[in-house]
Amino acid sequence: MPSAWFESGLSGGLWPLRLKPYDDELLSSWLVRLSRAYGMEASRFCANIGRHSAFWNRDIDKGIYPEVLEVLINYTRTPLPRVLNTTFWGYRSFPAWELYGSGVSPWLLSIGLQDGRRQRPWLQYCPYCLCDDDDPYFRRQWRLTFVTVCPPHHCRLLDRCVVCDAPCHIHQVPRDAAAITHCYRCQFDARQAQAPILRNNAGRHRLMQVQTWLIEGLNQDHYPLSRTQSVSMEEFLPVLRHLGRLLSTRKGSETLRAGLCGEMGDAYFEPSFPSSQGRAIEALSVTDRFRLMLLLAWWLVDWPDQFVAICAMAKLTVTDLRSNFLNRPEWYKDVVGQVADGRFAGMKFTSYGTVRSVNTGRMQQAL
Repeated sequence: MPSAWFESGLSGGLWPLRLKPYDDELLSSWLVRLSRAYGMEASRFCANIGRHSAFWNRDIDKGIYPEVLEVLINYTRTPLPRVLNTTFWGYRSFPAWELYGSGVSPWLLSIGLQDGRRQRPWLQYCPYCLCDDDDPYFRRQWRLTFVTVCPPHHCRLLDRCVVCDAPCHIHQVPRDAAAITHCYRCQFDARQAQAPILRNNAGRHRLMQVQTWLIEGLNQDHYPLSRTQSVSMEEFLPVLRHLGRLLSTRKGSETLRAGLCGEMGDAYFEPSFPSSQGRAIEALSVTDRFRLMLLLAWWLVDWPDQFVAICAMAKLTVTDLRSNFLNRPEWYKDVVGQVADGRFAGMKFTSYGTVRSVNTGRMQQAL
């Protein structure tokens, strides 16, 4: 279909090519597939439907631009719920009020807009999922900060071209590229990439379980904190982010990471932030977030016993656990109270959740 028809016929009836979004497809991916169906560059196509010359200077996946969604609903005859489900508004329990801020939105990979261009790796992918697709597309969950692995393929996700290290800018893939999976810079096909396979151990299985619970929680509004207690995602996500910041950006995070890495038997790592101003876990590479989520998944296993034991071993204070964290949920306050009472002082935790009484341990030595 000639692109001229699309531009001249925009004010008419339904579009003749009305591709629908796939299951869990990201809005950006759907728009790029639509533009390719019309033989147009994504920038030109979206400038027409959005009436905005700098369309891709915004994070459209947030779902906060109703004029874009309205065009897609009206011209592709796609129901509103299905269109919303390509955005983060479509998640029942995503902190939608955070999407309107001008800064980083919690749990959504940052696009790192600078000089009108996306600078950061804002989109991840599993090459094996893309290879399995008859028509490759990019998943909405691949933009979530806590998503770092592909459970079906037991591999870690990628967030850059494995050849030239370019971020995955699908909106800049040339229209004559064979597929949406091609690198915009060097044209390497992401379907040919090799993703790191996960080791078959308890830590990796735990991480995949936590990731699955978090994704399910965004749709069901609860997270299974323990075998007997579920909490709302609205309460759990801020706690998880606060703990992630304790491990990555706060004073003493290096010592805390060293202790937890030593206990898990993993090598110590130092997260690499893009700048001193961009110190947010949403700006970290998938490699750093993968290792961070491994530690968080282990810290939270067998709640609340392991959490309190680790806090005691790491000598975390009540101030550490409360500082810069407003609106703390009651269940978190209760457990912080156990830390204040000195519960599990002198205890040693073993890998993956068993607490036993000894006087020394690898983490104490690291600390």
